[in-house]
Amino acid sequence: MRKLLVFLNMLVVASIIISACASTPMPQPSVEETVTPTFDAPIILDPGLGGDTFVYATSELNIETFDPALAYDTTSRAIIFNVYETLIFYDGESTDTFVPMLASEMPTVSADGRTYTFKIRSGVKFHNGDEMTASDVAYSFQRGILQGGYSSPQQLLAEPFLGLGNDDITMIVDGGASADDRDALKANDPATLKAACEKVKTVIVADDDAGTVTMTLAQPWSPFLATIAQTWGSVMDQEWVVANGGWDGSCETWQNFYAMTPAEDPFSNITNGTGPFELEKFSNGEEAILSRNLDYWREPAKLELIVFKWVPEWDTRFTMMEVGDADLVDVPLDKRPEVDAIVGEFQVYKPALKMYSLSQAVCYYNAFAEGGDKFTACATGETEDGWPLHLYIGQPSNQQSLLLFNWNIPTSEKSPNPYIGSGKLDGNGIPPDFFNDVHIRKAFAYCIDRKTVIQDVFYDDAIQSTQLPLPGTTGYTDYPPHYNYNPAKCETEFKLADVDKDGISAGKESEDGGDVWNMGFRLQIVYPQSGTMQRVIAEILAKTLEQVNDKFMVETVGLLPRAYANLRLENVPLITINRFEEIHDPHNWFQPFTTGGFGRHQSLPKDLIAQFGNILARGVTESDPTKREKIYKEANQLYYDQCIGVPLIIETSHIFVQRWILGANFNPTFPGIYFYPIYKY
Repeated sequence: MRKLLVFLNMLVVASIIISACASTPMPQPSVEETVTPTFDAPIILDPGLGGDTFVYATSELNIETFDPALAYDTTSRAIIFNVYETLIFYDGESTDTFVPMLASEMPTVSADGRTYTFKIRSGVKFHNGDEMTASDVAYSFQRGILQGGYSSPQQLLAEPFLGLGNDDITMIVDGGASADDRDALKANDPATLKAACEKVKTVIVADDDAGTVTMTLAQPWSPFLATIAQTWGSVMDQEWVVANGGWDGSCETWQNFYAMTPAEDPFSNITNGTGPFELEKFSNGEEAILSRNLDYWREPAKLELIVFKWVPEWDTRFTMMEVGDADLVDVPLDKRPEVDAIVGEFQVYKPALKMYSLSQAVCYYNAFAEGGDKFTACATGETEDGWPLHLYIGQPSNQQSLLLFNWNIPTSEKSPNPYIGSGKLDGNGIPPDFFNDVHIRKAFAYCIDRKTVIQDVFYDDAIQSTQLPLPGTTGYTDYPPHYNYNPAKCETEFKLADVDKDGISAGKESEDGGDVWNMGFRLQIVYPQSGTMQRVIAEILAKTLEQVNDKFMVETVGLLPRAYANLRLENVPLITINRFEEIHDPHNWFQPFTTGGFGRHQSLPKDLIAQFGNILARGVTESDPTKREKIYKEANQLYYDQCIGVPLIIETSHIFVQRWILGANFNPTFPGIYFYPIYKY
């Protein structure tokens, strides 16, 4: 689903080095004779609807909640990000260095790496005029962890404070038996509930006289600073929260606020942060307006108003961009050529510099002009003033698509699984443990033509992913072992499989043998009807597998969005997903896809989960970057050897903004545009 961040994330995608083996080289602009467009270009160089207003026309504006402790979706977080603030913040476009924000300096850290002491900035006021205190900071973190719930981001904060594996407050109450169930939690012994709350308060302690907050972790946690720099580390005004129906801070009552939903959360529609912008108007699904905070603790923002406006029709959004009524709009992939036609200047991402080119932008014309090349340029340094947009292109994003296999698909005679046919190796289905054979998984991995997906779905604005962690994170390597499209190797792996478990590989059995190569199989791959990428991948797999062996039958099934959303991963044989990272760290990729939720839904064997658990425990608690790198390379090798899933594609940027927009920060870790430094000329 493309929400607000579908296009905003192109403005904040990863500052990383593109692996030569992982990508199709980005076309580079050349200095050639100017190609004259075949139609008149509008002359628009005035900063649109006033130099102090930024208008974003979005195709969808569904905000789930403005509560920083609960918001997990990028749409909500993109606004929270500009209204609330955190103790520390990312340093410019860097993904792994930080600067103090609501903390007046970077924290001191104990020798064992467990205790962080933050000096809290004085003189900071919330939007309602209340002055921020150290107690507000401590309360915000305590409230978040105690509110918990797996539909919130609190699992990212619980483990550092409560211990490895304790990713929800219920884990230290009843071993997680009451997870996501408030009534079940409340049924626990009151003394046990109180002890869990007191545990949280013991490890997050405020000293208002000294102006400090001390946080004591259960173990060293290497990505701790990266974790608290995100929106779930935002500081709220305790007095205001309590006055508006939130937790009163008592260990006698916290369980009443556990696993809040957006519908019942009193802070889903109101805000009171310390940030550079305040929420002035909000009509969910229609419009959200942020206004400049004139009492901001830093110099007030240059922009006065930020307008998020729901404009569902593409033609209307395009016109708004063309005539200058919008500074940014959602652009569907297949509409990019239409917008390319009004680009007057562009910059290409430079992997070696980890930033877009700093040289003066060059002219840009689309192939609409007869004989024109997509990247034909004017003489270096020139621009085409008649064309209003600036294009940023080629920066890999902080999201990745993957193919995941289900190692043990549930089915029974009473409840047959329609996605696996007969449920047997009889040519008309697959057995439930079909993908438990590593050679079957590898065969599918070799049968995916990623280049075609990149061309047909992303119009070349994507690169092949070669490993689970994203480029730029610890343990990422430029030349890892990975699977490329190779039908011959696909065939070889099928012949090495032993699906019938008779000890003889499929390729060595006689023509009358009962294994997969001679018997064949049939299964279904489902995808959302609106998911072009998932559909194309399913169709490519079906076609390639049939070419490898005409006994291999894959049916592609498009589901309505609601039906697909309700689909459980463990019920299908394989599925393609697209995931945004939460923090730019390898733990945020390995944990979910091995020991975490996705790994569990894939029915991974307990011994394999334990093997990854050992590796990841060493990785997340190791503070030495060199040692961490070796640990995550070990994890990556195991993920590849077992072919647990197949990293597929990382989308790259194709960003259209008005040429008068300056100052945008392209940090890939941001959940949306950070408007504070932006201005118009």
